[in-house]
Amino acid sequence: MDFIKKWFYFIIGVLINSFALITKGALGTSPISSVPYVLSLQFPSFSFGMTTFLINSLFILVQIILLKKNFKPLQFLQFGVNILFSSFIDFSMSLLSF
Repeated sequence: MDFIKKWFYFIIGVLINSFALITKGALGTSPISSVPYVLSLQFPSFSFGMTTFLINSLFILVQIILLKKNFKPLQFLQFGVNILFSSFIDFSMSLLSF
């Protein structure tokens, strides 16, 4: 039960972190999200969430290359969290589309 509770709080944390209030409010964006945001503005066929997914996937691939054998199989879960985070970004951007 404690395991389920931890995962619930983790997913809620990812949802809160992905909510795009600051970006949609034109107050700026975080440094890690600035490149995906600009790319999504430059290439409108790619959403903010999609460009975030692509950039973060690139970061994970570089991490795999740098760590080589020190990259543990459990760390592949980063791709799942990346999908979740990027999907939540697109969801929050659509909620705030007004």
